[in-house]
Amino acid sequence: MKPVVENIGLLNSKQSFHFFKLEVSNFKPFWHYHPELELTLIIKGRGTRFVGNSILPFTVNDLVLLGANLPHNYTSVADNQNISHEAIIIQFPKDIFKSFKECEMLHQLYIDAERGIQFKNPSEKTLQLLNDFDTLSKLQQLSVLIEILDDLYNDNDRNYLSSSTYHHHLASSKTQNKIKSVTSYILENLDKKLTVTIMADRTNMVEQSFCRWFKNAVGHSFITFLNLARIEQACIHLSTSDKLIQAIAFDCGFDSLSHFNRTFKKLKGMSPREYRT
Repeated sequence: MKPVVENIGLLNSKQSFHFFKLEVSNFKPFWHYHPELELTLIIKGRGTRFVGNSILPFTVNDLVLLGANLPHNYTSVADNQNISHEAIIIQFPKDIFKSFKECEMLHQLYIDAERGIQFKNPSEKTLQLLNDFDTLSKLQQLSVLIEILDDLYNDNDRNYLSSSTYHHHLASSKTQNKIKSVTSYILENLDKKLTVTIMADRTNMVEQSFCRWFKNAVGHSFITFLNLARIEQACIHLSTSDKLIQAIAFDCGFDSLSHFNRTFKKLKGMSPREYRT
């Protein structure tokens, strides 16, 4: 995708990294990227994580390292309005420790993170260091950040998120705003009727041009992107609620149960009922 550039502002600040806790009622669509790497730990909430051309669910203790200029977006599941969402986020430039010879091996971690890395079973030590990060002084935080990155460098139980063929091309501000508008509309309206015709009209493009533009920007066709997002939302409903499968299908924007079942099995390799059990 060609999303919005987020200006973190480290160059004009007196800090070498940016740490904050995000506490909101829900994570809203905000497809963006920035030149800093980002380490994100989900403390509360669940939903869908978009990284490059990867579309997968997230839940508590989801730990992801994102490389420089890698587009990403976390969105909460639609019916979790009464559940707060919290995340711990550390953003830092890849050259933050370049003057330390002992940290040279971290460069490989940064290269691997260009696709996005999910650490499947982060150690209790790493999770505790992140949860206690805000209790430390700035100097202590810098030291602990090295410790955390060293742990992650040695953690091979990981998933690479974006495909090896995914490449994000930096775009003009106008194009970034356009793709942000389109993707936000899609993700905020997964339960509604969304077609190529509707989206082409919204972007003032003919259908063929819209399809070509979207595929080039996202790395997925419009239909594939839409189905992946809807199915991941359905998976959360299946695992966290006792709703009828037919109701889940309609809530996620599918016009028939048969269409939902076919799409689900194609993407997940099993039926919705098998997934739930």
